[in-house]
Amino acid sequence: MKTPEKIVQPVQFYFALFLGIGFLLLAIMIWSFYTEGNKLQKTVEEQTYQEAKKELISAINHTLEVTRDQLKSLSEWDEVHQQFHDPSYYFFWHDNRLIESSYYQPYYLQLELYTTQRKLLMPASPENHHEDSLPESFAVSSAVVGKTPNGKSFLNLSQPIYDRANRILMGYIGLSLDLHKALLAQNQFYYLNKHAIQFNNVHTVSIEELVDFIDFSPVSNPVNNYLWELTQKFIFELIAILLTVSLLLMLFFNKLIRSPLTSLSHYLQRLKSNPHQSHTPPEETYWVREFEEFKSTIHDFHRNLHSAQIELDQQNLLVWEQARRDALTNTFNRRAFDEMWNDIFINFQTQPKPTAFMLFDCDFFKALNDTYGHEVGDEMIKASAKVIQQSLPMECPVYRIGGDEFALIIQNRTQSEILEIAQTCLDALNQYPYQSLGIKEKISFSIGISSIASSANDYLTSLPRQADIAMYKAKQSHHSKIQIYHRSLEKESSALVSNQIISRVVDSIHTGEHIQMHFQPIVAVDQSNCYYEALIRIQGQEGLINPVEIFSVVERRRLEVELDQQVIRATLTLLQQNKIPKDSGLSVNISGKTLLHPDLIELFTPFRPWIEHYKIVIEVTENFLIDHIEYAQKVLNELRQQGFLIALDDFGSGYSSIRYLAHMPVDIIKFDMSMIQALNSDSKTRQIILTTADMIRKSGFDLVMEGIEDEAMLEQAKAAGATHIQGYLLGKPVPHFDQPCECQ
Repeated sequence: MKTPEKIVQPVQFYFALFLGIGFLLLAIMIWSFYTEGNKLQKTVEEQTYQEAKKELISAINHTLEVTRDQLKSLSEWDEVHQQFHDPSYYFFWHDNRLIESSYYQPYYLQLELYTTQRKLLMPASPENHHEDSLPESFAVSSAVVGKTPNGKSFLNLSQPIYDRANRILMGYIGLSLDLHKALLAQNQFYYLNKHAIQFNNVHTVSIEELVDFIDFSPVSNPVNNYLWELTQKFIFELIAILLTVSLLLMLFFNKLIRSPLTSLSHYLQRLKSNPHQSHTPPEETYWVREFEEFKSTIHDFHRNLHSAQIELDQQNLLVWEQARRDALTNTFNRRAFDEMWNDIFINFQTQPKPTAFMLFDCDFFKALNDTYGHEVGDEMIKASAKVIQQSLPMECPVYRIGGDEFALIIQNRTQSEILEIAQTCLDALNQYPYQSLGIKEKISFSIGISSIASSANDYLTSLPRQADIAMYKAKQSHHSKIQIYHRSLEKESSALVSNQIISRVVDSIHTGEHIQMHFQPIVAVDQSNCYYEALIRIQGQEGLINPVEIFSVVERRRLEVELDQQVIRATLTLLQQNKIPKDSGLSVNISGKTLLHPDLIELFTPFRPWIEHYKIVIEVTENFLIDHIEYAQKVLNELRQQGFLIALDDFGSGYSSIRYLAHMPVDIIKFDMSMIQALNSDSKTRQIILTTADMIRKSGFDLVMEGIEDEAMLEQAKAAGATHIQGYLLGKPVPHFDQPCECQ
C-alpha cells in the first residue's frame, strides 16, 4: 500500500501559524488578566461598601449613645427639676434659658418636658419655631425615628426624671434631634462618604431598621480607580505593542529569512537541475551573515552541504547534552541515565559483557538538609558530585538519579577493579572538607554494587534493584559502607518486597495504630534495680511483623523521626497510665535523624514529671554520636541536666570510641553482642575487651552487656565487670511486665 505523501508548506505558513498561536495565547492571557482585574476591582468596591455600611451602623449606635448621655445630663440639671416644681415660667425657660445653655446642641430639633402621665408639662409656646417632631403625649419607647413635615429626619428619645430626695418619678424629658446633623457632628467617617448620606421616606421605624432606609455610598477609592485605569491602559498598550512587534517581526522575517530562503532555494534548484552548468549566485545582499556566507560558498555544493550538516550535528549535540545534564551538579541526569541504560540493555541481548551498577547515597541527608537548610544541602550535593566524577575513570560518567543519589554503569571491569573504583570514590568523599560549607557533623556515604557476568541469560534489569538493596545494607552498617549484592540480602529486604507489610508499617507509623510496645529487662548484676528497654512491634494481618522488616521499611521510606515519635508517645502513655512498675524505668532508642531534629528536647519534655520516680534512659548509637559529637554534646548535656540518662548503644561496632569516650555526653555504655562473643576469642582480643570494660567502669560509667543468652555468657559478663545484664536469659521482649527482674 502506497504511503500518502506529507503536505509540505512554505516557511511563511509555519510562521503565520506560530504567530496565530502566539496571538491566541496572548489574547487568552490578556482576557484572563482583564477579567481578574475587573473581578478584583468589584471585590474591592464591595468590601469598601461593606466597611462603609459597618461605619454607618457604628455611627448610628454612637449617636444614640451620646444622645442618651446628653439626656441623662439634662435630667440632672437643677433648672429642669425647678420646672417640674414650678412650671409657671416654662415658656421663658424653654425658649431662652434652655436654648442658650450648654446642654442644648445645634442639631436638636425640639426638647420638651412631660408629666408622669407622658403628656406635655405645658402646651407648646406660641413663639415656638421648632420642628413639630415631638408628640403631645408619647408611649414608652427606647427610640423612634421619622421625618418632619418639611422632610428632616429626626430621632426621638425620652429620659425619666426622678426627685433627688426620694427618687420618685417627676416626669420625662422628650428630645427630638436632627439625625442627619447629629451623625455628621458626632462621628468621623473614613469609608463612608458623609455628603452622600440620604434618608428615604422614613415615617416611623425602630433604630434597628433605620440603616435599611438610608442611602449612602462609600468614599471613592482613588488608588483602586487609578489601578484599574492603569490596568486598562496597560492592556491597550500591550495590545498595541504586540501588534507593532508582530508587524516588525513579519517585516524582519520577510527580509531576514523568507526572502533569502526563497532566493537560495531557487539557486539550489538551479544547481540541482543543472549540476554541470555554472550558475552565478544571487546578486542581492543579505542582512544575515550566515546567509551571505552560504550564498558565497554555495558554488561548492557538496562541501557546503557537508559543512551545514556538521553545524547541524553540533547544534543537535548541544541540545542533546543540555537536556541530559543536571542543572545543579552539571552531571548527567535521570533522562541521560535511562537512555544509556536502554542502550546497554539492547546491546546486551546480542553482545553481552560484564556489567556493574553502582549506587551512591548520602547518609542522613534529609536531617542535614533540615538542619542547615536547602542552600547548604545543594552545595553539599554539588561538591559530592564533583568529587565522585573526579575520582572515576574517564569512561565512567556519573548520573544524578535522585536528590542525593548518584549512579554509575561500569562495563568490562573485574570485581576487584569495581571495588577499587568504589573505594577510591568513598575515600575522596570522606576526605572532602564539608566543614567549609558550614556543616559541623561528619558526612558519610553508602555505596551499593550489583553486577552480572557476560551471559545473555543474566537478568540485567535486576541490577538497579539489587544495588539499591546493597546500598541500604551499607547504610545499616557502621563501618562497611561499600556493600556488594548477594542473594542473602534478599531475605533481609523482604519487607521492601511485600506491599502488604509496607502499607501496614507506613500506616502504623503515621497513625499510631497496630503498634505494640514490647519491653526487655535490663537487670543490675547486684539485683539492686531493674529497668526496661522499649522496643516497637507492629501487629500485621498474620501476626507481628519482624523488626528487621519494620526497620527496612523505615530506612527505605526515611521515617526514622516519625517512628521515634510514635515510640516516645507510646512509652509516655504507659507512664501516664501507671503501667510501668514502680522503682523501675524505661530506655528509649532514638535514631540519628531524631538526634539532629531541632525539637528533640521538646519531645522528651513531657517525661520530666516522672524522672523523680523512674529511671528514664535515652539510647543513642555509637557511630552516629561520634559523627556528630559537637552537636550531640550540646543537646544531650541539656537533657542530662534535666535528669535524663544517656546510653551509648552498640559500643564496639565502630573504631573511634575510645578516643571520643572522655568527651561523650553519656552515662551508660552498652557493649554490642559481638563484644560479648569476642570474649571467647583469642587471648589478645579477650584482654583488650576486659581492659576496655575495666577502663569504662573506672571512668564512672554504667556498663550494660547485651545479648546474654546462657549461663556461660552471664558468668563472662560478670567477670568482665558488667553492672547490668540484658538478653534472652533474663527475659525476652514481651508486651507486659509480669516477668521476673533478677540476675541469676
